Amino acid sequence: METNTGTVETLKNGECLLVDARVVANDKISLQFAEVIRPANEQMSLLAYSNRYDDSFSTKARRSWLITDRQAATEDYGIDFSEINENWYEGPKGTMLDLNILNPVLNGYKVRLAIKETTEPTAYQQANLETSAKRRGKNGDHILHNGQYIFSNVIVVGIKGDQEVEHTRLEADPVGVVQESQVELTTSNEMVGELQSNEIGL
Repeated sequence: METNTGTVETLKNGECLLVDARVVANDKISLQFAEVIRPANEQMSLLAYSNRYDDSFSTKARRSWLITDRQAATEDYGIDFSEINENWYEGPKGTMLDLNILNPVLNGYKVRLAIKETTEPTAYQQANLETSAKRRGKNGDHILHNGQYIFSNVIVVGIKGDQEVEHTRLEADPVGVVQESQVELTTSNEMVGELQSNEIGL
């Protein structure tokens, strides 16, 4: 696959970008994917469109990470992920390789991102409820489903042809509904910095 064919800033709805790779534990690599995901029936926001060059109004791409090993990734994406590739560099998050591959295809499947909302938090989400549960805007009230917090996860999937990505979105309670149950906070030391998936949905 050809690198530097897209950027996160220029992503359009329906496009997916393989952003970069990072070396993680056991000499495996974490591939970062980005996609702007909007509901199919979303109305156009004239305010956002009219201020599209203002970063504070820009639509942020969702992210997901896929763990793989160097040999499999080299075969799958046609990129040399071995240690001898001179394009690896030391970044703030470790050993990195910039890719920026627009709309990657893996074994005939188009790589895309899917939203999977749930009321069951991960250990990290449970310990960071204020920042990980879904809100109405950046600092708005939490959005609830049947009185429970909603957690919006993103996974990497593969689709064929004109197949649509299947998102799981939970229906929000009406504004003002009293929350009947809350997620119990813990003091877990397990802090997961990013959502990761070992499955691509093939």
